[in-house]
Amino acid sequence: MTKYFLLFGLNRSGTNYLEQLMIKHFDVQFLNSRNRIHPLHKHFRLYDNKSLIGRPNYKNDIQFISFEDFEQKALENKKPEGYVIVSKDPYSWNLSYTKWGVKHNWGESPHPYVLEYNEFYRKWLEFSEETDRIIFVRYMDLLKSQLSVLKDIHKKYELTVKEPFEESDRLKKVPMSRRFSRKKLNYYLKGKYLKKYTREELKELNNHIDHQLLEKLGYKSYF
Repeated sequence: MTKYFLLFGLNRSGTNYLEQLMIKHFDVQFLNSRNRIHPLHKHFRLYDNKSLIGRPNYKNDIQFISFEDFEQKALENKKPEGYVIVSKDPYSWNLSYTKWGVKHNWGESPHPYVLEYNEFYRKWLEFSEETDRIIFVRYMDLLKSQLSVLKDIHKKYELTVKEPFEESDRLKKVPMSRRFSRKKLNYYLKGKYLKKYTREELKELNNHIDHQLLEKLGYKSYF
């Protein structure tokens, strides 16, 4: 039986990767909108501090006081079986997002990007306290053992399996990303991205990271 989901995560956090994995292996459909300013777009900034929305195409003034309020205002008909929230650790995400901005000529941001990271995931953690239909997935866990992640999702939502999954069955290419190589895998798994920061850059980034949020998401802080 087909089950319906919503998938959320900041740009460059692995949303396409997990979406393709779930579609390949489970009988699921995603209800996300392609409209960037619609609350069901997977990168929608539904947090309260709208001054921390850097890109014009994500600007919005919609406020949600609770998870119930979100579902009432954002969902038209079908309520999803679950919500999957994908994240990278802020150190690797900040590099990836900054590189993406340079590639697309965004210009200088009026604020450190990681402040958006704080607000985005803080709001979803707040919502998760009101429902048991939200699951958080770390991109790093997908790289370490996508089999374990898929098993957790399967168990939580009792999904119908279309195609059995194996640990070696790693996706090589997903939309909006380059081909996934062994070099890229090691970049994440061995923490090589941390070497991209100077000591001062790392200190500055840590000044803006919400480290309590990191702990709740299951990440370590690097000083």
